Amino acid sequence: MTDLDYIEHCLLLPDGEERAERFAADPRLRALLPEVYALADVPQPPDHHPEGDALVHSLLAVRHLPGNADPRLAWAALLHDVGKALTTREIDGRIRAFGHDREGVRLAEGRLRSLGMEAGRREDVLWLVRHHMFALSWQVGEQRRLSRRQWRFIADARFPLLLALMRVDALAAGGSPSKLAQVDFYRQARGRLAFPGAS
Repeated sequence: MTDLDYIEHCLLLPDGEERAERFAADPRLRALLPEVYALADVPQPPDHHPEGDALVHSLLAVRHLPGNADPRLAWAALLHDVGKALTTREIDGRIRAFGHDREGVRLAEGRLRSLGMEAGRREDVLWLVRHHMFALSWQVGEQRRLSRRQWRFIADARFPLLLALMRVDALAAGGSPSKLAQVDFYRQARGRLAFPGAS
């Protein structure tokens, strides 16, 4: 079993608790994924992340994956916040991690490439990591306010995986009602593309 296969096997264990425990305790995973474990003790704003540091959050995201998760989603859940280790700062008394999505893509790409992940799958995982904050930057509350460019983004074949990532991200942050509401909002928008006459 290659290192890539071993990590993916652990990510896709059917029981979420077992998954989280494996990633918390397995020395082989710690050696293979230094970017993930560098998130230990990286603070997060407690009002948005009551669960604790960025490593706790990432492992909770892995725990909340559905039992039959698409492997691309599983990798994105594990890696979506790796950029926080290099971008987290206290600014005006608040914890910020500006640009962690872009930095996360850089770190994730290097790790996935070194593990030998096939290019197409790797690009999908990186797309998910890069865009996992899209709803925060868009700040859209009504579908009629979505631009043509935003509708094209919603039409991307990977968008349902992005919504699934948003969901596990929200569950890992204490089940944030506002984040879960964003998932529902964009799921409904995606549904309108399949059924254009739907309201």
